[in-house]
Formats: sequence, structure tokens, C-alpha cells
Amino acid sequence: MPSLLTAITLLLALGVNLTFAAHAGFHVQFPWATRGPNSRTRPVMDRYNPFCGEIVHNPQRYTRHSRTFLSFSGHPGDLVTVLYTRHRVPRKRDDFPHLILQDVPIQPSGQLCVNVTIPFKTELSEMGVMYFEARDPRTGKVQHYCSDVKMADEIALPEEHPAMCAAYNKTLIPMPDEYL
Repeated sequence: MPSLLTAITLLLALGVNLTFAAHAGFHVQFPWATRGPNSRTRPVMDRYNPFCGEIVHNPQRYTRHSRTFLSFSGHPGDLVTVLYTRHRVPRKRDDFPHLILQDVPIQPSGQLCVNVTIPFKTELSEMGVMYFEARDPRTGKVQHYCSDVKMADEIALPEEHPAMCAAYNKTLIPMPDEYL
């Protein structure tokens, strides 16, 4: 049985980038996900699979008019876009008319924490859905998630959440699975 040192040496000799290998997908860290994958259904019933997945949690409160943040982990270099809709049952990407963030690259650490202020008018307690997309610029492959949000007058600053915004995107602090 090869030792850990032997395995690492072999991977380095093969040219495997261990930093890249450690980031196995795109995850939205804040706001927390409220939707999960579509449940498995019989082939006859596969005609309806919600674009955003099944609702599994109540809407996440999100700051509507002051600075807040978005936090992601994923493949370094993937481009992140965030959109918003007031419709609770979006059927496709085009159903999200409001742009929050567009084509911001995930940092070499595998983390992206971005300060944002919602750039359009929202009402207190307004319910909507955020669409989070990571696109590989080389292949065009897209991975997306949605999260239901309820607009609130509260403050959530990145400085108060060091695990989600570690060292100005220079360090990746893995989030516990229950938050991914």
C-alpha cells in the first residue's frame, strides 16, 4: 500500500494541480440555499422538473438596501453571475430580469466573497428568487443554484462572517456540509 507521501509525489509528477483538485464543484455559501435537487420521479412524470429545484427551506432573509455580501466556493477562474426575480416559480434563466453580479471570477483560493448592494428597488418583505451561476470560461459548462430570499432591513456584513469571507479571498475555509 503506497504511503501518502508517495501518492502526493505521483500526483505532482503527473502534473495534477492539487489546489484545483481540492475544489470539487460550485457552492453558494451565502445566502444559504433554500432549494435542493429535484426528487427522482418515474419517467412518465419527468415532464415537470422545476428549473430551480425543490423548495426545502423557508426563504433566507437578505439585506435589501445597504451593503451586504455574496459568498461562493468553486473552481478557480470560473465566472460567477447572480440574477434575481420576483417570480417564485422561474422556469428558465431568462425569467431572472435583475442583474446583481456578472462574470466575476472565483479567486485562485477557490473562494469568492463579494460586497454587493442590490442595484434595483425592492420592497420590505418582498419575496423573490436569486439565481447563482458558475460558468467555466474554457468549456462553457454551467452549474447553477437558486435560493429563495425575503428582503429585509437588516445588516449582514462580510467582516462578521470570517468563515465565508476568509482573508479577502486568499484562503478557503471549508463550510460544514449542512450549509452547502
